[in-house]
Amino acid sequence: MDVYIRDRHASVTLPEKSYPCVVLERDNWNDYAYYTLFKAQLRLAPGFGLGSVKNLGDVKIMKPNQAEGVDNRPFQKLGSGDRIPTRLLRDVCSLGSGSDYYDKLMQVEMDLAQALLSTLRDCSYLPAVRQRFQSDQCFKISLLRDSEARVLLDTAGARFGGGSTLISSFSAAIKLEGASAAHEFAFDFESLDGVPRRMHSIVGLNGVGKTQVMARLAILLSRFSKQAIKEKRSALQSDDSISPVPSIYSVVAVSFSAFDEFERPTQLQGEEFQYSYCGLQHPQGRLKTKDDLLKEIRAVLVRDMTQDKRDLLKRVLQNLVRVDDLESFVEEPENNKKMYQRLSAGQRLAINCIIHIISRIRPRTLILFDEPELHLHPQLLTGLLQALNEVLEHQDSFSIVATHSPLVIQQLPKECVHVIRRDRMTPMVVKPTFQTFGESVSEITRFVFASPDTDRDYRAVLERMLDDDGGDVEAVRQRFGGQLSLNADMYLESLRTAKDA
Repeated sequence: MDVYIRDRHASVTLPEKSYPCVVLERDNWNDYAYYTLFKAQLRLAPGFGLGSVKNLGDVKIMKPNQAEGVDNRPFQKLGSGDRIPTRLLRDVCSLGSGSDYYDKLMQVEMDLAQALLSTLRDCSYLPAVRQRFQSDQCFKISLLRDSEARVLLDTAGARFGGGSTLISSFSAAIKLEGASAAHEFAFDFESLDGVPRRMHSIVGLNGVGKTQVMARLAILLSRFSKQAIKEKRSALQSDDSISPVPSIYSVVAVSFSAFDEFERPTQLQGEEFQYSYCGLQHPQGRLKTKDDLLKEIRAVLVRDMTQDKRDLLKRVLQNLVRVDDLESFVEEPENNKKMYQRLSAGQRLAINCIIHIISRIRPRTLILFDEPELHLHPQLLTGLLQALNEVLEHQDSFSIVATHSPLVIQQLPKECVHVIRRDRMTPMVVKPTFQTFGESVSEITRFVFASPDTDRDYRAVLERMLDDDGGDVEAVRQRFGGQLSLNADMYLESLRTAKDA
């Protein structure tokens, strides 16, 4: 299929033998200095009658390693009315700028639509094109500028018999201030042999950068950054990077810390970027009160909850907290004040959290949860994690949890645990050397949180006691009334064995 280029509002005369063909009109709109936008017109026959011309609308087209600036726009050196050489078309990537583009293509004969998609090298239709371009900065910033574009990339081509691939693994490199190198993460949410990987965890000692990493991940995956908006640039135009862009269409940030660093969008910004924040920080700068949290629950249940989501909420809440009348609590929020007041502070936070997540989640959402263990006792924490896992499974979504709790890590396979360490100013991200799923809390704590310079846990106490008692293990046991825990007793035995060897 021949393709012709023209300047904006210019008319072109086409050779008789060209039909059907495509005419691309240059558009001077740019995405943060990347010029990729064209208006596509399918010419079916000479003339401009209803059956002769099909205006398809906006399509974005880029070339490999395209740099910023209008001079780097594809086909820029061609004159208005020129036919685009086949060799140039073989080296581009395109994606419709909205669903209308593909809807209009569906109105023409299928073989003609397929020919057009192939000629323009549509990356939603041709997986090999997507594979080639998906790590290109222009591709990520311009072609995938908004959430709708990321959905179209995964779904539009399948309407025409093309390949459809969901990306559930990606790498992220995050350079924190003062660090000599970037934190480098590899997240893979694809289940393996039935082992769940929908939830990953970032763990480490205080001061290694977990909270900052979570805030940066929220920016990279939602594209929402107040600083970037102020500077009129893309949030991806920074020292941080993500590759390839995963099939994640919305982001929910959750934190009950008074010191989290997540961006807080306005309602309009949240809708534009498909990003929402749930936490203790009030928009007016203070911490939310108990009444604030109750009002949020009521507002969400009344305004933002479909019946399907209400049913999901009731299913997960019954395993999370005890409420006298769960049906009334969910379906009649104006009457739930007394029930809410009888809940503990931790239960209120857990309920607020799960209600907000369910109200905002849709397929392929990423939940970024910073320190869920705050204010929650261990049983409530594991209940919240189970509820979150059920919601993720129901909505084909994912979560990254930053935590200090070995109970969180205990629920995850080692492939999903990312341990941040720091050697002076050099950051490292490592995986556990043992299977964390179901492992003892003490073993997890020893690997993740123990510091070789300041290791003053129960083992150091046992070593000192054994020294004081002249190596008499039984004397140490008697100090605890003969009731040492299994882990402590095994360690004591290991000290005797080492001494006798």
